[in-house]
Amino acid sequence: MLQQIRKLFDQIGRGDSVEVREEKDVRMISAALMAEIATADQKVDERERDALVRLLREHYKLDDATAQDLVTRALANRHEATSLYEFTQTVNDNFTERDKYLLVKQMWVVAFADGEIDAFEEHLIRRVSELIYLPHGLFTRARAEARDGTAG
Repeated sequence: MLQQIRKLFDQIGRGDSVEVREEKDVRMISAALMAEIATADQKVDERERDALVRLLREHYKLDDATAQDLVTRALANRHEATSLYEFTQTVNDNFTERDKYLLVKQMWVVAFADGEIDAFEEHLIRRVSELIYLPHGLFTRARAEARDGTAG
C-alpha cells in the first residue's frame, strides 16, 4: 500500500495529472491509515469497516461504491506497507495541520467503532500523531471528540 502511495506522489512530482492524482492520493492515504487502525487488533469488526466507509464517504463526498472500493483496496493491500515513517512523511508534505487533526480524529473514530480501544490501536494512533507532528493538545482533543461523537 505504501509503495503505491509513494509511486502516486512520484507521479505528482513529475507533474503527471497533478489535480486528479493528488485527490486520489489523499483519499488513499486516509483509507490506508484508517485501515491500519481497523486491523491493528488483528480483526476487522464490521462496525470499524462501516465507520471507515462512512468517514471516507462524508469527508471526501464520495458515493458509497467509491468509498467501499477504497476501503476494500486499503484492507486488501495493507500487507504491502513498508514503512510508517515514509507514509507519514507523505502526510507531512501534503496535509495542513487541520487535515492532520481530522485524519487523527478519523483514526480514533474507527478505533472507537467496536466499543473498545485495543492497545495496538492506541499505540498506532499515538505514533502516527507523533510522526506527523500533531501537537499533543490536538491529539487529545481528537480522541475526546471521536469518543464523544462531537464535531471539530
